[in-house]
Amino acid sequence: METIAKTGGAAVAATGAHAYDDSTIVAERRRSRINRQFGVWALRIGALAVFIFSWAFVTGQGIMDPTLVSTPGDVGLSFVKQLADSTFWTDVAATFSGAMAGLVSGAILGILAGVIFVRVEVLHVAARPFLTLMNSLPRPALAPIFILWFGLGFGPKALVAFSVVFFVLMTSTMGALQALDHDIKQLTQSLGMSKAQRFFKIELPSALPSIVGGLRLGAVYSVLGAVVSEMVGAYTGLGQRLVVVTNNFQVSETFAILLAMGLLSMVLDLSISGLQKLVTKWTR
Repeated sequence: METIAKTGGAAVAATGAHAYDDSTIVAERRRSRINRQFGVWALRIGALAVFIFSWAFVTGQGIMDPTLVSTPGDVGLSFVKQLADSTFWTDVAATFSGAMAGLVSGAILGILAGVIFVRVEVLHVAARPFLTLMNSLPRPALAPIFILWFGLGFGPKALVAFSVVFFVLMTSTMGALQALDHDIKQLTQSLGMSKAQRFFKIELPSALPSIVGGLRLGAVYSVLGAVVSEMVGAYTGLGQRLVVVTNNFQVSETFAILLAMGLLSMVLDLSISGLQKLVTKWTR
């Protein structure tokens, strides 16, 4: 009985020590993650503070002319005034709608084209020169053509955004599908999986993280494409607003609008970044 009691006590002690070790590891990981996040935000805030201080210093000391580069205070005040202007939000909605239309349509068709070209290699080889030619066309040169065809409204900015996103998603999809391990392909064939089963159960889940990564890049480019089209010609939009204030030498307003464009791209990127994390967890 005494031996059994000792053995049981030892087992309980070992179990407690194991639980303690697990809790300690979890706590250390949480602490490490918190410290890492703190370090990241400290670097971000520090870099931003150094940039703003340097900007204010060179303009305040007359090293650079404030009429050409403005000042951080004037830019911040102009940004706040823009936020209080109802027409500013009309321009934001116009740019965002064109960018989103180009992003969604370009992503869907780009992914489909990438899948088709990987599955039918002869089709990709035949179409490659034409794809290279179309992708090499400068987007600012396409904007006047689209405006000539569809006017100054919604269509041109969506088409310019589409022309950028399509090739980004097509390239990322093809690269992800072609990078699939050859041994995995051989294994699926030996297991007797059909092409459809192999695609939906093996190839697509493996390629999704890279495809969503391409979507993040496409989101930023979609805003760029919409703005470029608006700068060429549009009734509304941040691009058209930027042209007006720049032509009037309103430097602080120009930087305020550029800041708004950057924040718009950041919102899209953060949204798709969350989607990328979910996809990565699902495909593991």
